[in-house]
Amino acid sequence: MPDAAGGTGSARATDDRVAQEIRDVRARWRTRQVLDAAVRLMHGSGFQAVSMQALAKEADVSVGLIYSYFGGKEDVVVAVVLDLVEQIRSAMQERMAAAGADPVERLVAGFAAYCSVMDAQRNAGLLTYRQSGELGQQARLRLKEAERVNLGPLRDAAQEAADSALLVDTADLDLLAFDLMILAQTWALKHWHFPDDYDVHRYVAAQAATLLRSVLAPAQHERYRHLIHPRDTEQGSRTAP
Repeated sequence: MPDAAGGTGSARATDDRVAQEIRDVRARWRTRQVLDAAVRLMHGSGFQAVSMQALAKEADVSVGLIYSYFGGKEDVVVAVVLDLVEQIRSAMQERMAAAGADPVERLVAGFAAYCSVMDAQRNAGLLTYRQSGELGQQARLRLKEAERVNLGPLRDAAQEAADSALLVDTADLDLLAFDLMILAQTWALKHWHFPDDYDVHRYVAAQAATLLRSVLAPAQHERYRHLIHPRDTEQGSRTAP
């Protein structure tokens, strides 16, 4: 029924919902500004050297606004890392779903997604390693738990591959998933070690091939030749008529 003002309860609810959505978008936008500013500043100066005033100036917001979202610098660093973790989780989910039902293909797709995010967010990855030791115990525990969550899809794909007799019986699935995670994170830290033309795609192919050659059952090597000998496959496609 119309209310005293001539409107309806459903119209007011719609208006309230739209207003809340607008506030949520603004909050995410402001949070994004702060996180990006924190990565830039702390990458150059370090956690201890960056003041909240400097962070506010870099993000073009007020100090009060930052404190309305974060309790302090430690919360900002935690938010930067959790944001990175969420980007990785989302990218892995999308790429692994697109890879189809084959668990080995999904495993490599998840690794590729992890590496791609680390490549795009190198400074955030470096910040994670440099500053995590300066965080309090509770903050470090939160980050460790978030990182374990991202191990889950890799471990699950490895388990399915093992259950399908695609891997050698001696394959250590926990170590395999852990190695893939560390290799992905290492790209952000040590990409400079490689020549300039050695991009993240080549890194993914080479590292995946090295690991798969050690864990794939010998009977499966031909099936996954495109993964364990990527350079041969690439060269073959270039010379094919």
